[in-house]
Amino acid sequence: MNYIGYFESFLEVLDQGSLSAAARVRGISQPAISQQMVALEEDFGVPLLQRSAKGATATRAGRIIAKHAMEIVTTHKRMRADVASLATSTKGELRISISKVMGENAVGMALQKLHAVYPDLMLTVKVEDRLVDVVKEGYDLALRTGEIGGSNAVVRKIGQFDSVLVAAPSYLDRNGRPKHYSEMGQHAFIQYADHRVHGFHKVTKDGQDAEIELATKLIVDTPSHLISALIEGLGFARLPKNLAQGYIDQGLLETMLPDYVVEPKEIYLVYPHRHAITQSMRVVIGAIYEGLKEYGGTRLVRHHDLQLAKLDDDCTDIGSINGL
Repeated sequence: MNYIGYFESFLEVLDQGSLSAAARVRGISQPAISQQMVALEEDFGVPLLQRSAKGATATRAGRIIAKHAMEIVTTHKRMRADVASLATSTKGELRISISKVMGENAVGMALQKLHAVYPDLMLTVKVEDRLVDVVKEGYDLALRTGEIGGSNAVVRKIGQFDSVLVAAPSYLDRNGRPKHYSEMGQHAFIQYADHRVHGFHKVTKDGQDAEIELATKLIVDTPSHLISALIEGLGFARLPKNLAQGYIDQGLLETMLPDYVVEPKEIYLVYPHRHAITQSMRVVIGAIYEGLKEYGGTRLVRHHDLQLAKLDDDCTDIGSINGL
């Protein structure tokens, strides 16, 4: 029995919620994937799937097998990736998780362009704002801003976005324009779902650090919803400066506390282990760096062991370090 292939099919059924959807993703027929599931159930001697009109879900035994199958499949992929990295060509499969903000800016475009340059490199890019566990969930790489969650993975800081506090002029006309950080607690804060703000943001003025109180009134889970809520005058938020600038120039948003420096938003690469950086990974990481540089307003950290090529001289650098 091809356990690796059958385990991949089983995990895809659980991910997609049905045998037919999993068959389409795997590029095989539904009868074929059904036969694989039957073979697995016969081999283990217990039912692994519960089938209903709503789809397929794992039984208790299925959940146990899925946990171990994920580890086996991930280890197998890493083994093949490590062997492939011995060659000079860039090829193989990589699973990447990036945030929605990253997916919708120049980073997402830079990753898409890799398909034309490296036809043997297959990228599965998941655009999501939840905090993934790259080890347990079988990701090769995650690009995150802000908090990264708990994990046994390797975390490398690669840059930071300058941030600003913004609100619509209509909101500020109704509620006033604060002059001092202590006034911010009187204003409605719009929280982006992936941010763990702990009730405050740090600001600095004339070398003095302070914390502004955040009275969260609304939580949204996509960048477009956040911008829409801001423009509609529902409150204020912290945005990357390069994202906010276009709306500020159009008069749709206005900077709050312009005399203060707001804490930057950190950018991290997360990957399973220190030996996971293959030739293909370096190509992908190089595209991420180029996308961030093109996005603008980003201060980057150079990690020479991660990149195939040096950054251009016009790329603002905040350090040259080997890790955090």
